[in-house]
Amino acid sequence: MSAVVADLAQRSDAQRNRRLLLEAAAAAFAERGIDVPAEEIARRAGVAKGTLFRHFPAKEDLVAAVLSDRIAQVRELVGEIAARPEIPLTAIAELMERAAELIAADRSFFDAAMHEAELRPALHADRLAFERELGALLARSQAGGHVRSDVVGADIAMLIAAATNVCAPVHNLRPDLWRRYIALMVDALRPGQTTALNVPSLDITAPSAPAPSGRR
Repeated sequence: MSAVVADLAQRSDAQRNRRLLLEAAAAAFAERGIDVPAEEIARRAGVAKGTLFRHFPAKEDLVAAVLSDRIAQVRELVGEIAARPEIPLTAIAELMERAAELIAADRSFFDAAMHEAELRPALHADRLAFERELGALLARSQAGGHVRSDVVGADIAMLIAAATNVCAPVHNLRPDLWRRYIALMVDALRPGQTTALNVPSLDITAPSAPAPSGRR
């Protein structure tokens, strides 16, 4: 085996191991939270603990990588639907359903891990990019008169999170309950006689307000 072929094989093995670790970590975090031991994640992935630490030296690195991977998967969904010539409300509904399905089982992990996104510039940039792409897709649907004009990309992201989050406590009993609330939310996106949105949408590009101080 030549040195070039050996190097390619090593890189392929490293990429495979990284993917196995990300998938194992996502499943473990969803089931047991982000405090699951590294040994458990390595065992699930079928690799040595040392392999885990070579890819992710700290638990925070692994949490951030899983988050980044999930954001990338949702962005791929946006790109897939954006490639279509028309974006009716049914396309926005499909996006919301598929994105919710992707993250529904991970909801408890996301609640604990989103703090990590605010601390890591790369993750924050990924989240901003997702909201921009989602906003561009939504604008096309609004231009065709399919979606009410006063919602933005960040609103759709919040609705997806809201549907999965509210159903997280009963996920084991009704893993698909979130679909009921996505359907209700899609109806609220229809243009026509709507209730005014008197509170602005969340803007994660704006600086965060300082936390209130404790009582003196």
